[in-house]
Amino acid sequence: MSASLSNEQIEDKFFLLGQREILGILNDLVHRREPVTVYFNEGREFIVTLILSARDDGLVFDIGGDARANKLLEKASSCVFQALPDGIRVQFSGLDPQRFTWGDQDAFWVPIPPRVIRMQRREYFRNQLPIVDPLKVRLYNDQAETLAYWPIYDLCVGGLSVQVSGPPQIRVQDRIAKLHIVLGIRNVVRCEGMVRHVSQIEKSKQGKYRIGISFHKLPHEMDVAIQRHINQLEYERRKLLPK
Repeated sequence: MSASLSNEQIEDKFFLLGQREILGILNDLVHRREPVTVYFNEGREFIVTLILSARDDGLVFDIGGDARANKLLEKASSCVFQALPDGIRVQFSGLDPQRFTWGDQDAFWVPIPPRVIRMQRREYFRNQLPIVDPLKVRLYNDQAETLAYWPIYDLCVGGLSVQVSGPPQIRVQDRIAKLHIVLGIRNVVRCEGMVRHVSQIEKSKQGKYRIGISFHKLPHEMDVAIQRHINQLEYERRKLLPK
């Protein structure tokens, strides 16, 4: 977000303020079953959840997979929701989350937020990954042959980018038959991809290039795994910041 914008310009550009518009974007998250990260305790804690219902009388979201985090959320006075439908950042605040029984399952309730931030892809920054022991992506063609095996420069639920030395052999709009990323012992991302941009970022004899690749037909569980991986990296970064 540009620091040159005034508060009024930021509000006009990014905030949705109308009740109908807000309910529309929240219900879009419901229908998509879009993973949502809920941060609380000044960002030190979070759960990954789904919004179950958004109506005038409040927003209902699922409990997280971590029982300890759920108990802490019950005691929180506020929280912040973040989602990335189609790579577009949606963010809003919730007050005084209440745990209750919704149908036959436990869930949380907060009032409908008075405003929602919605930032387009070009205004959203990907999460840059660590350089030491980097996460890597392997690209395959239709014959299951390896096209490339590259360290990932940055990552989000919409795709990734890499930096390579020398002109790459792939081009914009090339289809990648399979992307393979090992996030952990139990989390392996496998999906199709599309090359979105190839940009030279350093002009030298060898040259460095940045390649952006979007995910295609990414299964929901892999979407959640990527979001959790990004959240964990952010959590670890925050722990290293000076108090």
